[in-house]
Amino acid sequence: MKVDLKEFFEEVRKNAMDSGYDLLKANGLEGLEKDFGSNDPVGLANKLMTYFIKYEEYEKCAVLKKLIEEYNKTCQTK
Repeated sequence: MKVDLKEFFEEVRKNAMDSGYDLLKANGLEGLEKDFGSNDPVGLANKLMTYFIKYEEYEKCAVLKKLIEEYNKTCQTK
């Protein structure tokens, strides 16, 4: 049985992006920074948005955009 490596790695990438999205949604960007030691949670969220735009998953992009806006507001008040 032959395995289509391109398809296999695209599936791995999709699973990673979905996991990253779930992590951000559950913990927020501030949680990602504090609890997981991320130095650039906004950059990560932007990379996820770029990926989801490519696959027209705009609902996820809207959630990520809102998380970025909330994070930026929190950072400005500190």
